Amino acid sequence: MDFGGKEAIIIAKILVKTTNEDLTDERIAELSEVRLNIVRKILYILNENKLTEFQRVRDKRSGWYIYYWTETFSNLTNLLSERKDAVSEKLDIRMKFENENFFFMCNNGCTGRYIFIDAMDLNFRCANCDGGILEEERNRKKVNFLKDTIINIRS
Repeated sequence: MDFGGKEAIIIAKILVKTTNEDLTDERIAELSEVRLNIVRKILYILNENKLTEFQRVRDKRSGWYIYYWTETFSNLTNLLSERKDAVSEKLDIRMKFENENFFFMCNNGCTGRYIFIDAMDLNFRCANCDGGILEEERNRKKVNFLKDTIINIRS
């Protein structure tokens, strides 16, 4: 989702301010002055993350469904906690990988980065730039960065 976040904030504020009103996506678009298709995308994303609920009612005249939206931002704390735990777990896995391997980087400055076994199979020559020499990478800064990030996320 690349709406710059501005539209999502506007829509969230409208949902919070109008808790007693039945809000359709069309009404939210009208109040927010955001295009209807963007409002719908934002509402669906919020709903996927359990931050909104909707009630679907069939219009007797047109036969179309009308969706009435309400916010459930009380779930936000749980959502953030789950996301924080998931990110922390991925960073733990990455830090373990960084700690358990020796890495080699191409001396030509290309993006070639290899673990020891792969570098050895390549005779310590880069496969990305056809022949750059692979030199040992000191990854202490990466490990320390991961460690600090994990600590910050968990605190």
